[in-house]
Amino acid sequence: MRRYFFWSIGAALLFILFFFGLNLFDSEPAGAGRDLMNGAGSRPLPGNLEPGNGFFLIWGFAEPPETDPLSPAYIGQVRELIGNRLRHDPNRPSYGQWLARLNAGSARRWQGANFLFPQLQGEDVADHFAARRVQVMEQRRRFAVLLRRYSQVLGAAELRDFTPLNRACPSPSLQMANNAAKLSVASQILAALDGDWPAAGTELVRAVDAGFRLIASGRTLPVNALGKSMVELSLRALASLLNRPECSARFARLVLEGLPDRPTGRFGTAAVRSFQRQSFEEVVSRIKRENVVDPYLLKDFFREPAYFFALERLVAMSGPRVFAFSHALASFFLKEKETVGMMRAFWERIGRLEETPPWKWSATDAPHSRGAPGLGLGSPVWWLRNPLGKMLLNSAVPFNWPIVRHYAYRSHELKARYDLTRLLAQARLAAGAGTMLAQDMLGRLLAAPGGRDPFSGSPYRFSPTQGALYSIGADAVDDGGRERLAVWRDSDIAIPIRFVKSEK
Repeated sequence: MRRYFFWSIGAALLFILFFFGLNLFDSEPAGAGRDLMNGAGSRPLPGNLEPGNGFFLIWGFAEPPETDPLSPAYIGQVRELIGNRLRHDPNRPSYGQWLARLNAGSARRWQGANFLFPQLQGEDVADHFAARRVQVMEQRRRFAVLLRRYSQVLGAAELRDFTPLNRACPSPSLQMANNAAKLSVASQILAALDGDWPAAGTELVRAVDAGFRLIASGRTLPVNALGKSMVELSLRALASLLNRPECSARFARLVLEGLPDRPTGRFGTAAVRSFQRQSFEEVVSRIKRENVVDPYLLKDFFREPAYFFALERLVAMSGPRVFAFSHALASFFLKEKETVGMMRAFWERIGRLEETPPWKWSATDAPHSRGAPGLGLGSPVWWLRNPLGKMLLNSAVPFNWPIVRHYAYRSHELKARYDLTRLLAQARLAAGAGTMLAQDMLGRLLAAPGGRDPFSGSPYRFSPTQGALYSIGADAVDDGGRERLAVWRDSDIAIPIRFVKSEK
């Protein structure tokens, strides 16, 4: 019996030595994380906290109607929140507490502001809002403050995100901004139908430009998604107006001039990927430096701002007191450079998927259903080497497929809709006030310079049956120009074209 006891003790000691040996030396995967070793890891992000920056308006969309997001008082409040977060001031006003207040108030103030766009296949956007003119005008009256704030965003001299690491723009504000974008687009459609085509076209093109500025500077995916939504809504409106019989050559020319050819990278999430990576680096660095596990790592499990606020306070108290030993032990087994390197490799891969058309993706690019690459989840002892680092990675990237869906696929889908709208404007200009033969339309698609479907590598397509120009979409299956307007859009990307007729 004693022999078995000593053998058990020896096995336990060998296991401990093996465990310590696996986590003794910190080295990052080849080709990743080298700038962290050179001291260029988590550095403060530049951000313009000046009143001319339209991001103050975006942060303030859900504020009460009487609160001006451009007022010195509001700007000072946001500056204090941002500044204290960057300084890690333990006595700072809590961002979570402020967010909880904003979230509770916005639900009361802006009830009924959710403005819906047509979602049915083949439903004309202009006809939809023309039939609902009374409702649109009532919404405009009730939510005039939101429309005014949205117009200020479109006219802002600068849209530069100042969000600090491990934070985000308030989601109620982003929801209200998205609702205001829908209401604004509906208003411009009605203005065009009432005869004011130049002003409506100019405003819709301005919204496209502002959306691209948000895409370029927004540090978080919700802000990037707001920019994409602004662009997509405006493109749908412009396509509907281009199909109207009263559409003039002047309007088609205005659209073409306002929608220049844009490369694939302009539709992506480069700023988001960089921000996510740097936020994660900052968290890992803080764990090693302060022996405190940052609540940011658990934020996705606390949807309610009030719960996140409570978690912030708990971690702030537990650092030097309650769980000091647990934090220190976890920090000891965290391999900082290896963890950061693996996360960087993941985001670099997402970047390659965004910058490369899907038809060029290799078999190895196919996304997995769960987890960041390189975690070794298939191994029975995956957790032995760098255990906390791998758990942090798995928490920060819990599901691979939704990230590929919302990053890479959505960027390429927006690129396809943008190209199709430009092709529609070119066809409208060529057809004038009359119609175009289907054969001529097919010829224009084949001859379009650079007009290649990112999902097939072939020219965009025309469906006489559906009366649509279309891309085959993310599922790479030709549905004949039928589109399902949903977030998980596994269908064609289609825009209607009403002035093409088949040859008799």
